[in-house]
Amino acid sequence: MLYKKVLCLCLFGMYLTSLIAQEQKIADSLAIIYKQNNLTDTARFKLLENLSYNEITDLKKGLEYADELIQTAQQAGNLKYVRKGYFLKGTKQRMLGNLSEALAAYFKCSALARQANHATAEGECYVSIGDTYSIANDHVSAMEYYNKAIKTLRQSNDSVSLASSLLNAGDEYLKNKNYDSALMYLEEAKVIFRRIKRVNGIVYSLGSIGMVYANMGKNMLAENNMNEAIKILEEAEDYYPICEYLTSLADIYINLGENEKALNYTLKSLKLAEQFGLKEQIANASLKLSGLYETQGNMAEALRYYKKHVVFKDSISNVSLAQELGRIRTKYEVAQKQKEVDLLNQKSQSAKRLTFLLAIILVLTVVIIGILLKYNKNKQRAYQVLNLQKQETENQKAKAEQALTELQIRQKQLVQSAKMASLGELTAGIAHEIQNPLNFVNNFSDLSVDLLGELKEETVNKLSPTQKTQADEIINVLADNLKKISEHGKRADLIVKGMLQHSTTSTGNREPSDINALVDEYMRLSYHGLRAKDKSFTAQFSTQFDTRIGKIDIVPQDMGRVLLNLYNNAFYAVNKKKMQGDSTYVPTVSVTTKKVGNTVEIAIKDNGIGMPGNILDKIFHPFFTTKPSGQGTGLGLSLSYDIVKAMGGEFKVETKEGEFTEFIIQIPMNNG
Repeated sequence: MLYKKVLCLCLFGMYLTSLIAQEQKIADSLAIIYKQNNLTDTARFKLLENLSYNEITDLKKGLEYADELIQTAQQAGNLKYVRKGYFLKGTKQRMLGNLSEALAAYFKCSALARQANHATAEGECYVSIGDTYSIANDHVSAMEYYNKAIKTLRQSNDSVSLASSLLNAGDEYLKNKNYDSALMYLEEAKVIFRRIKRVNGIVYSLGSIGMVYANMGKNMLAENNMNEAIKILEEAEDYYPICEYLTSLADIYINLGENEKALNYTLKSLKLAEQFGLKEQIANASLKLSGLYETQGNMAEALRYYKKHVVFKDSISNVSLAQELGRIRTKYEVAQKQKEVDLLNQKSQSAKRLTFLLAIILVLTVVIIGILLKYNKNKQRAYQVLNLQKQETENQKAKAEQALTELQIRQKQLVQSAKMASLGELTAGIAHEIQNPLNFVNNFSDLSVDLLGELKEETVNKLSPTQKTQADEIINVLADNLKKISEHGKRADLIVKGMLQHSTTSTGNREPSDINALVDEYMRLSYHGLRAKDKSFTAQFSTQFDTRIGKIDIVPQDMGRVLLNLYNNAFYAVNKKKMQGDSTYVPTVSVTTKKVGNTVEIAIKDNGIGMPGNILDKIFHPFFTTKPSGQGTGLGLSLSYDIVKAMGGEFKVETKEGEFTEFIIQIPMNNG
């Protein structure tokens, strides 16, 4: 179950939940701050912790930060950060595939947590040890530590960690076909997830319980649990796992010999997959339908669905394209070889004819050849020298033009890099100085709200009714004011982080990247991210990719930031227009890629609210935004513009207020 793996990683991959989902860019920004020498021990430990966790592109660098945290915390006698350092070290070693080193680090972490009587941290260490043993296929040891984690976490108040460890243990028992134990753990996990209202946890528990019952031959119970999971997923509009569960139900009825029910569940899975463009699910459901219709003797339907399976399977793996290219290449090579054979035959026949003719005219030509030989040699020598000089001149001219072009590109990139580096140093200092008073504002405003609550409970309630009414009014006004201070303080904190993000140059390495895959991935990431925040939001999106592009050298993380900004803006625009109440309006976002000469062009278009023409010259300026106060910092397009320019590319926009907006990015294919 891929979704359950993701849940477990979110719960145990790092115990600093306030830092989950931070990007690699944060590690780069923190590294700048860490170079300062005026940090306190606690600030240095916290920075090293965040640097190690957020360093996702260079795992060895993240490991170095963890080792440095362990060493400096040990020297300062701070066992809390020594423990955190070992947990980070274990996580990085496991991601690098060094399972022995990972286990050693996790064991040291668990010993320190046990010494500090920190039940939650100790239990999370045991879960990570169990995960590591499971990866190494040592399932006996994995279950030993999952059970140890469960026993320890029962002593803490962390229900999420406990339920997730139960889910892992149940899944491990399922792998080992110990169905009774698997069922016991999964049922308890489901109860906890229901109590704390974690929808994803409930769904994964129900799905796993259904699979246990299916393996035990209890198909009715399996169907009931999977149907309950499907019902929850339908309410959440999460259709990918619904298709998986529907095909699993079909398998249950195939085993029972009830092909009609299996057919209905498979048709429902196919309908959902087609509705939401899930190509892999369409291919799988079509293949299963083909087999079911063949069993019924309906060969026409069996053939029709098998053809659909082949079409969508080819669209996923590009098998048909590869076969066609191979056929064309083979045909070309055969034709070339045939031409070579024909040419050799022609040359052989020509040589025979020439030999015969030369024998006849040899005497006549000897005298002429003798006279012209010296003249021809001199002429040929002079002609060769002239050709060589001309070729050399043309080569030098081409090299000079190429060098000039490259120099101009690199000059622009160097100017941009110097500007961003200088701005980054300034902004990092400003952000560091602003961050501390901002933290004080936010923390003391929250603390003051709590103090007002205590004042209201312990003192005001003892006053006379008239005095109590007046005091309550004053306290409520103060509480509202403090909440406004906290709200705007947090907004200022977001702006400071955006400034730091904007001014920091990328340290990522260029690598050959599939631009079509990147464009598609970030479109879906943006859409589902917005759907997670607002379940009522829906939009259609379409893609049209030029398969001639292939891979180009870019920094994929930087390009991803640009795409994510543009997609978020596009979905925001169509959502705003939908809120205007036009029942015929269909929110649509489309993206196309195409190769134009030596340039890749990416166009992202929406049919949203558009932009007024008089602001087009301002949209790439830092802090300029058309969004309402508090909904945007005005740094997204500015940052995207700088990234594209640093790649040597161009950034254009076309829009009409009330109708559409289209952003066009042009990147040279040889921009490295």
